[in-house]
Amino acid sequence: MVKKKVYIVSFLIVAGFLIVILRLLYFQVIKRDEYTQFIKKQYYTQEKIILPRGTIYDKNGKILAISVPTIDVFVLTKHIKNRDRLAKELSIILKKPYSNILKKLSSHRNYVVIARNVDKSLKDRLLKIRRDLKEWNLGLIDSSKRFYPLGSIGGSNIGFVSRVTGKGMEGLELKYDSKLGGGTGKILMMKDALGNPFTIEKEDEKNRYDIKLTIDSNIQYIAQEALKKFVRERKPKEALILIVDPKTGNIIANATYPDYNPNLYWKYTVHKNISFQNAYEPGSLVKPFVLAEAIDEGKVSFKRKYYCGDGKIVVDGVKIRDHKRFKFLTPDEIIIHSSNVGAITLALRLDPEKFYDRLLSLGFGKSTKTFPGEAKGLIKKSKRPVDIAYASIGQNWTATPIQIAMAYSAIANGGYLLKPNFIKEIINPQTGKTIKVEKKIIGKVFSDRSLKKLKSTLKLVVEEGTAKKGKSKYFTIAGKTGTAQKYDPKIKALSKEKFYTWFAGYFPAENPQFTVVIFANEPKKIKKWEVIGGGSVSAPVLRELVDRIMFYMKGKPDKVGGKNGD
Repeated sequence: MVKKKVYIVSFLIVAGFLIVILRLLYFQVIKRDEYTQFIKKQYYTQEKIILPRGTIYDKNGKILAISVPTIDVFVLTKHIKNRDRLAKELSIILKKPYSNILKKLSSHRNYVVIARNVDKSLKDRLLKIRRDLKEWNLGLIDSSKRFYPLGSIGGSNIGFVSRVTGKGMEGLELKYDSKLGGGTGKILMMKDALGNPFTIEKEDEKNRYDIKLTIDSNIQYIAQEALKKFVRERKPKEALILIVDPKTGNIIANATYPDYNPNLYWKYTVHKNISFQNAYEPGSLVKPFVLAEAIDEGKVSFKRKYYCGDGKIVVDGVKIRDHKRFKFLTPDEIIIHSSNVGAITLALRLDPEKFYDRLLSLGFGKSTKTFPGEAKGLIKKSKRPVDIAYASIGQNWTATPIQIAMAYSAIANGGYLLKPNFIKEIINPQTGKTIKVEKKIIGKVFSDRSLKKLKSTLKLVVEEGTAKKGKSKYFTIAGKTGTAQKYDPKIKALSKEKFYTWFAGYFPAENPQFTVVIFANEPKKIKKWEVIGGGSVSAPVLRELVDRIMFYMKGKPDKVGGKNGD
């Protein structure tokens, strides 16, 4: 009987152990994730911090954007002993209103952030307050913020990072967001049985890369200074100076108006970069392309002069006027003096399909995919003579300034359309490994025959034609002016007061190092009698701009004994 009882007891003990083991296996294996999450909710709370991003440099290694270490200041409000005194002390150091801080300290929430992105140099003073006041529930967390050392220099190109999400919001910060890294991370704050945080664990930082741009911040500064002066004088709605290396497609500088300081991005209502995100009628900048197509189709002779209508031409019953009353001009002179009637006369001799294909081959009508939110421009392939006439003088279709820059770069570099580029190299800061970005050739878009004629003609445009107000005493420049009348919805016709004005070209003319585009939207007259146009408005910016850039580059003057054009 006793033996039987021993067996029963032993069985019950073993069975009990088995049940416990099975329950432990059930909780630790089958229900492990579910209970882990439950425990975390009970004993952990999550807070967000801004993670550092990769650094952005200019082509020479100067810092354009960097993540600066900061601290976030928080309190556990239930355990603050003297809210009034702490609010006064924090107000002095953080330079924030006392009433705002006191309101946060009086919150019913247990964990409250008093200030984010506080300068790390204040850390010792904040810790001293905690010691002096014995407010041990005042805490500091390491964080970071994006800082742009050059302020608005190149701001509309670089873009900015959100103060809330730590992610790129505009410009190159947005385009290369996945490479630069950053964003928000999490900190786990352990809680005791009463729900009070007492330990902090920080989430590992994400992979990030540094980026070196093709921008030269010194040339960017020169361009922005020239643009500021231009804006003060002309008071346009918008304006820009865009500078590209025609041999590589690298963007060297891009000054825009309006622009912004990315350190204070929230104070600006407009964050557009008009060189990429807006498209405009190009006006007479198109005329050299008309001449190139006429040469390639064999529809023009340089041994004869073409009748330019004494200032007007009628196409499909529509009268189109010239800016001057020209009678007979050679093909070169049509470009040099920018005759509308002359360009239309040449265009109407062309195969319409080939004419539009020429414009499309130059990159018009499609995005270069260089910048976020980039516009495509619009070309309507209408074969009506009047539509071809307007297209040949840059009206009734639109192009972005970057498309214009790349088309003129193709003239400068021997006929090749290149993809524009902002990135010189991408660097892994952990390994030091560098990925260099090579130039990309889209295709040859000008024949050698047409190029030879275009180069000599565009040089004469600056030396003695419509752009002569911009010629340098020291360096040769080649290019073309452009003027496009804006459509005025009030009068339902082209305005006689509102214009887009352009200059596009390259320098030095014989060995081009830079392509430049200068643009203004509705520039104002300086003198009442003045005629607004690319030659009178955009070209004059050239002289000082070219000289300053070339002397900065230690370029040797390629003109001897020349005179400044007036």
